[in-house]
Amino acid sequence: NPIPGDPIIGFIKKGQGLIVHTHDCPTIAKSRHDPDKWIEVDWDPDTDRLFDVVLGVVMLDRRGVLAKVAAAIANADCNIANVSVDEDRGMYATNFFTVQVANRQHLAKVLKALRRTPEVVRITRSKE
Repeated sequence: NPIPGDPIIGFIKKGQGLIVHTHDCPTIAKSRHDPDKWIEVDWDPDTDRLFDVVLGVVMLDRRGVLAKVAAAIANADCNIANVSVDEDRGMYATNFFTVQVANRQHLAKVLKALRRTPEVVRITRSKE
């Protein structure tokens, strides 16, 4: 799930056409043996749509923390498209947020807002 600003590469797949991946996508590692199917691609500089990014956020499992984290995301001018919660692991909970960002700078703004939330322990971006 690349977003503008991510380094990308295109793969030509029979029946599907051009599929775009990030350079560090685990999926492409299996297909690197056939360089004739890979082409260099760049982002359109005028891209003006939003892209879904899945963030895994490990946070303290306390009352009100989910609301605080959701507010931090909203205050970074970001929409939350989906939220799911991993099973309870004692004092921490892992929440997966699908957020909609315009580019890497927008994502960086969201991550910065999350890092400023004291109850947030770890943030990861899903690449699949």
